[in-house]
Amino acid sequence: MTVGEYTRIEDLEVIRGMGRGLGSIKKSFDGLEDLKGKYDEDFGENDLKEKFEDFVDNWKLSRKELTEEIDALSQIAKAAAEAYEAIDQQLADAIRGAEEPKKSKRG
Repeated sequence: MTVGEYTRIEDLEVIRGMGRGLGSIKKSFDGLEDLKGKYDEDFGENDLKEKFEDFVDNWKLSRKELTEEIDALSQIAKAAAEAYEAIDQQLADAIRGAEEPKKSKRG
């Protein structure tokens, strides 16, 4: 942003939308089932079964980390939108307060 630019209401909606979208992704990750042992019969007793189990273990750990990061980003986006909105309200109130004494002197 350059000097004089400001956050528009549309920007706040985008930030809020990001927070909601990331929250939905987290819920989807939370809802994924555990695949460990689910396909044992399909693979039989061979290296493919072991490789798949390794993948499942790694994916479970990675999914947990991703879920935590996604949740954190979601919370940050929501908090940022709220903070921008609060600051905007405070600035508007300050401007209105600064204008009111001028109006009463004229009237």
